[in-house]
Amino acid sequence: MRKPEINEALTVLYLRLAGYFTTGLVVHSPEWGLNKTEIDCLAIRLAHHQQPEREVSSPEFLGLRNGETDLLICEVKSVAGNLRFNERLRADPGVLASVLGWAGVFDESALGTVVERVRPLLQPDVAADTARQGVTEQGVRVRGLLSCPPCEQQNATQTWCLTGSEILRFAHHCFNPPARRSGCSTRYSFYQWVVGSPLSSITSRNAQLRSHRPWKGSIDILQVVECLGHAMAQ
Repeated sequence: MRKPEINEALTVLYLRLAGYFTTGLVVHSPEWGLNKTEIDCLAIRLAHHQQPEREVSSPEFLGLRNGETDLLICEVKSVAGNLRFNERLRADPGVLASVLGWAGVFDESALGTVVERVRPLLQPDVAADTARQGVTEQGVRVRGLLSCPPCEQQNATQTWCLTGSEILRFAHHCFNPPARRSGCSTRYSFYQWVVGSPLSSITSRNAQLRSHRPWKGSIDILQVVECLGHAMAQ
């Protein structure tokens, strides 16, 4: 499994744990043999999502709001020096319209307005707080999320970016509670949870998360993979 694939799988893991449905998306081109662009991860969390038996609050990083559907257009990066969305997504409103149209969360009358409001959020100079805030239309919030699991948090302060330390922190919180949860066992075969997904390659590593281990300091993404391997095995 190559590092870019690992980074995408870790991003999907975080968003799945936070209640999102996730998929990739290819934006088609009329030119034979080509596509316009590819979305690494398109994630949607529905307005009435709930899973109280897990006793896990939504991560503060995502800034989720009650009663709203949240749509994230995610681009996954492997190096801190390339924290920007791909040019075709930023520059071509037709590409963004195709992505939002495929998601199917806006009617035709609102689509053009949403495209024009979202495009500035995908530009390299957008402030982190502005990107995190996103835009809301018809009860749906749309945001662009950059994810760079190998990045240190201090290298990603100028933009809204998901880093490895946040992924590890939330995964550890979900899988290793300080005490047993009354309505949700966190010890079962992890393979059941990820069967058929890119995460299955990660979980094939023979490793464990140590119970109650705090996550801090520098994050090596390959160590992340090792740690996530058998989180449920203890």
